[in-house]
Amino acid sequence: MKRLVVIGTAALLSACGGEVVHAPASLGDLVRPGTAPWLTVAGGPDKLEVRGLDHKLILEPAPALAAAVQSQLGAQLQPDYFQDLVVTCTSLDAAVHVNEKKAPGELGLDLSMQCAIWARGFDTNHDYKAQVSASAAGSGSDQGYAQTLPTLLADGANEMASQLRADMQKAAHRTR
Repeated sequence: MKRLVVIGTAALLSACGGEVVHAPASLGDLVRPGTAPWLTVAGGPDKLEVRGLDHKLILEPAPALAAAVQSQLGAQLQPDYFQDLVVTCTSLDAAVHVNEKKAPGELGLDLSMQCAIWARGFDTNHDYKAQVSASAAGSGSDQGYAQTLPTLLADGANEMASQLRADMQKAAHRTR
């Protein structure tokens, strides 16, 4: 009887797409130490499930998403720094998806976070969002999706940097 239950369970799981694939996603090239100590980013999921596939694919970024986004933002926004500026971003969130019917092999990333900007005695809080997509390397294979994640994060950070830059410039022109 137990054997029949085990076989039935295995058949049911395989019919439900029970396959789970874990793919490491290296973000090391995005992280540059020492960029913009006045800017911090915290949060972000440890693992990202790629939605829209016929199986479960989990990307495992290393180093952490927050470290990659912080480094990318810092590198892009360093020229805009002014004295007594502090930017603290929290609640970093990311979602990865593919639409197999519309654009197989194209990976999308939705990135969001909330940032507080302290400058010249004033502080503001804003939500920032970016939606980017790119063709996946390797014709949309699981490892191809993992290899595409750094490109998506760099593009998403670039989009968020332009939003942050505008708010930083507003803060720079405030007087006490």
